[in-house]
Amino acid sequence: MENEVRTRTGAVYGIDISESRALISYINPDGAEPTTVSLVYGEENYCVPMAVTKRDGIGQWYTGEEALSRADQSGFTPVKDFYKKALSGEKIIVDAGLYEASDIFTIYLRRLIEMAQSMSGVRETEMIVFCVQDVTKEAVSLFTAAASRIGIDIQKTAVIDKKEAFYYYCLSQLSELKKHDMALFECEDLNVYALRLNKNSSDDGELITLDEKYFTLDENDKDSSFDDVLKQMLAGNQVSAIYLTGSGFSKEWMNLSLQRALLGHRVFIGQNLYTRGAVYAAMVKTKSVNWGYTYVGDHELKLNVSLKVSDLNELKFYPLIRAGESWYEEKGECEAILDGSPEVEIYIGKPDSRKTVVSVLKLKDLPVRENRLTRLRITATPVSDKKVSIKILDLGFGEIARGSGKTFTTTIGID
Repeated sequence: MENEVRTRTGAVYGIDISESRALISYINPDGAEPTTVSLVYGEENYCVPMAVTKRDGIGQWYTGEEALSRADQSGFTPVKDFYKKALSGEKIIVDAGLYEASDIFTIYLRRLIEMAQSMSGVRETEMIVFCVQDVTKEAVSLFTAAASRIGIDIQKTAVIDKKEAFYYYCLSQLSELKKHDMALFECEDLNVYALRLNKNSSDDGELITLDEKYFTLDENDKDSSFDDVLKQMLAGNQVSAIYLTGSGFSKEWMNLSLQRALLGHRVFIGQNLYTRGAVYAAMVKTKSVNWGYTYVGDHELKLNVSLKVSDLNELKFYPLIRAGESWYEEKGECEAILDGSPEVEIYIGKPDSRKTVVSVLKLKDLPVRENRLTRLRITATPVSDKKVSIKILDLGFGEIARGSGKTFTTTIGID
């Protein structure tokens, strides 16, 4: 049964970000398709340079194209490598002042979001999702802190990588485009980054996996070498759609390879796929759309963790942790009444298998009470994509049986 779709009052944003530029897209509360902010109205000029320049002597800052235009002028100081330094927690000297690089990045981010808000006409932010090449703790810390400084709650921020953005983008398209597998090719100079999205059925709906590969084209024959890449990545199950992105693709050299791409596939080319994918991710994370897919990537949980509980005398599995969620964001918690012996059974399973493993946590030294007079708070916190820390706190039963405050912990996981 499909989950109920939430009604949003704020806009959702997706930012594709790198050391050289950022792209930002949004969907308004009453919208369904992303709009990507362009620097020039009516044109596909989406890249906002990762640039900040300060006017000497006063606290006036310029970002993006305006920062680049003033960088060489007298009386202005450009701030170099602030994004890279912000990730590593460094300080920067600008116009004889010492600044946290993260503060400079916050200035850039504030202006970027203001650009999008100006176009959207909506001030409230429901969710903002950042897309980066690789998700790291440093990136998550920087983005959530910067967003918090400009008034966006950290619970409304998330960070995904390019693979996950592609996943959300593909599976938000029309049904005929996502009928079979899908492929992405990103080309910069001679370097090609390739992704293939594979669709598989599972008990939790459709289980999605992604094959990722890197290629280097022959500079003397880019066309034939990219044709070989296509043959390799498109082999096997049928592919519905192919997406081309990056500055390296050009009609000047794509002859043989483009013919292969067009043979039996829908082909799309554009530069804003990742930022749009990040917006679709925000729609899913805010439960603004129904979503029947599970993705298990590098940063997603590879296991389901559940408790078997009795609800009105009916035995059910209560999910604490779900596969496919980002392990650094997910957390499960519930309260339960202990019925029977002082132990808790925790069920662990993989999303692509019906088999489960039971881990029994003995609650040694738990105060002896009458049956069903012990209330437990059970908290599940992932420590990696394959391991989860379980903490159980004895709460007692109100005035009838005081809680002891005893805690019981264990770590469970899969190989």
